[in-house]
Amino acid sequence: MLIDFTLGNFRSFKDSATLSMETGGGVQQWAHENTVPIKPELSLLKSAAIFGANGAGKSTVLAGLERMRQMVVGPTEQITDNLPYEPFRFDRDSASKRTTFMVNFTRDDQQYRYAFSYTATQIVNEVLSVAAGDDYEVLFAREKGTMTVVPEGLLSVTQRVRPNALMLYALQDWNYRPAITVFEWFNDDLIILNEHPSGHALDNEWLHSQMAQFLRAVGSEVAGITQRKVAVQFLDGSAFTRPDLYLVYEKYDEEGAVIGREELPLTSASMGMQQLVVLGLALITAQHAEHPQTILTDNRLDAIHPTALAALLALFNSVANTSQVILTTNQPALMSQHLRVDQIYLAEKDYRGESQLVSLFDFVDVPAEGWLQDYLSGRFGAMPTVNPSDLLAAFDPNL
Repeated sequence: MLIDFTLGNFRSFKDSATLSMETGGGVQQWAHENTVPIKPELSLLKSAAIFGANGAGKSTVLAGLERMRQMVVGPTEQITDNLPYEPFRFDRDSASKRTTFMVNFTRDDQQYRYAFSYTATQIVNEVLSVAAGDDYEVLFAREKGTMTVVPEGLLSVTQRVRPNALMLYALQDWNYRPAITVFEWFNDDLIILNEHPSGHALDNEWLHSQMAQFLRAVGSEVAGITQRKVAVQFLDGSAFTRPDLYLVYEKYDEEGAVIGREELPLTSASMGMQQLVVLGLALITAQHAEHPQTILTDNRLDAIHPTALAALLALFNSVANTSQVILTTNQPALMSQHLRVDQIYLAEKDYRGESQLVSLFDFVDVPAEGWLQDYLSGRFGAMPTVNPSDLLAAFDPNL
């Protein structure tokens, strides 16, 4: 499970910002439902929500973790490949500085810390550590492009790694167990919700009935979900088939009796229904995964009706849920839905174009609940500055 993620000099985040899933000290509200005890001194949150104005940097936080995952599981292939470098652009110097990512997580009763910094052409620093008592033991380290800590017996492997490739990938390829564990966490346990999930998600039959039950529970009339092989043809005449998701509906006669079933492609459903299916598949699959998963959803839930969304948030923070969900949202009303003060983050961008990320827990004299009105009144910032008269003038200068 994710403990925290830090990014720096990435898109609108010029300075370092940290999203922490560690519980806030002294917060006891809904501890049984909303948190997971890892060890006596560490408990983690089951969910976190990032609020803020459009363009404030909410999506960038999750995009940073997705970028880190992309670089771990999808390495460069040759020395001439550029790295996916997107530094802060609105000053003189940041475009020539390193982007930095760092993640702390737990897996198999071990706590790992993995970090790297890079430019467009090279990995500058890279460190993997594992918790050892109250400190961390460095397993391998790369500083300014040079290996400074090398796992025993793997020196020749590290010497063959290209400047634009991660050491982690090379070491897991040579069966270095700690590197394999970190790679598997990124590849298997960190889940990025896509707009259109693959039909391969339904390869397991037990998912069909659970998805039908899930959709009925959130107020849908869908009777089931299935997959069909769909032919895709390219302009050059080549073709392949892919599994696409279909929703199953019951058909009725004039007296209301069921006379059959009809299948419609998921892509023809409303955006809210698509979001429910994507989320349901991720949550149900996570419950059957070997390790707890961390699910990232960037504004994928805002088309869902508030009543259903409130029920889903309660599900995220239930005893039944064994995974984490981190979401960005433009629905401030969610602040009043079963969230603790340490589960709420606010993203705000200043006039320089620099984003900051702060936890509501870090504000002084914040009550245990009931922050929605304070947020809407502007007490915590992270609210858009909207001028209706200027908006009208943009359409009619004579107003």
